[in-house]
Amino acid sequence: MIYGYLAADQEGGSETKNKLEAAAKKLNLQFKSLIIDSQPNRIDWHLREIAALIKTMKKGETLITYEALNLARSTTQLLEIIEALAEKDINLQFLKYHKIFTAADLIDTKAFLEVLKKAEHDYEEKRESEPIEKRNLSGIPLGRPKGRRNKARKLDKHLPEIKKYLTLKISKASIAKLIGCHAQTLYNYLEDKNLLDKDEEEHFEA
Repeated sequence: MIYGYLAADQEGGSETKNKLEAAAKKLNLQFKSLIIDSQPNRIDWHLREIAALIKTMKKGETLITYEALNLARSTTQLLEIIEALAEKDINLQFLKYHKIFTAADLIDTKAFLEVLKKAEHDYEEKRESEPIEKRNLSGIPLGRPKGRRNKARKLDKHLPEIKKYLTLKISKASIAKLIGCHAQTLYNYLEDKNLLDKDEEEHFEA
């Protein structure tokens, strides 16, 4: 059985739904049902309809969505959903990325890391566009006021994702690519946060 899933509150939701249905039709995919979640995807996935859907799905069935933003608003949440799918031997297909993963392929594969990288790019675009849209609506000038310094490190916003990747034993070179920074920047950040092994001597490619 194949189940489709979309987030209800995603910007351009109707357009995304049309893209999902058009891509599914092109691939001759028939949904048993198409779930449009009534809860915002920024809410913890355990409290949304995606959790109930996964609970009812059976081994060997497939969950299809258009892109990562349809499942969650952060890589951490996305990884938790993927772990839940893998535990039940449920397949996952992203139509936007032209990727389908069996339960055995979901974690720590080269192809899946590529999807995570694309997902993180989508998340980054969303994070960058939202403040600009809000400022434009309120008439607040863009940019940081003179004399004001950033209180947070550049990679602080990625800390939950970084910790998740470390738990999954993903290489730091791959983590740096996923979050879009230079490998040495990531290494320095991990060192400052005491997240490196004491005897670690890993070298990163430029």
